[in-house]
Amino acid sequence: MIRNAQTSDMDAIAALQVQSWRAAYQGLLSDDYLGQPVVDDLRAKWVGMDVPKDDILLVHETHGTVNGFIYVMCSRTPAYIDNLHVSPDQKRSGIGKVLMQEAARRLIAQGGTSVSLTVITDNLPAVNFYDKMRGERGPAQDEKLYGDPVKTYPVTWYDLHALAGQ
Repeated sequence: MIRNAQTSDMDAIAALQVQSWRAAYQGLLSDDYLGQPVVDDLRAKWVGMDVPKDDILLVHETHGTVNGFIYVMCSRTPAYIDNLHVSPDQKRSGIGKVLMQEAARRLIAQGGTSVSLTVITDNLPAVNFYDKMRGERGPAQDEKLYGDPVKTYPVTWYDLHALAGQ
């Protein structure tokens, strides 16, 4: 089931992102950062967060357990997918796809026409997923993620109807 996130989901969202980052970013971010600092940083981001009214924060849950979420910042042009995470034991189950599709439908309903995100170039499962979702990749760029240098690709979907599966 996909639904709007509630304040009571924020602990689960933070914990899920920690699990996801530890699984996906091992060797891409420092081991030191992936210890307690990642927990502290992501809890500080999510717990108590006031989600702006027009932003989209959706969770996917099964039997009361949050096993995926997507957060879209709608005030940016194009709208920006700040986070998309699926529980590591649920990867390749279709949760990411349905979250992307539902977010695209909601963006369309808000008058949106496109959406973008940034992905670490060495996070090959994510890069491949966004390729399968037909995102258009831009050139690699250098960034810092919580102090660690990374290479990233910008990825943009210019046709939200296609992304939504319409």
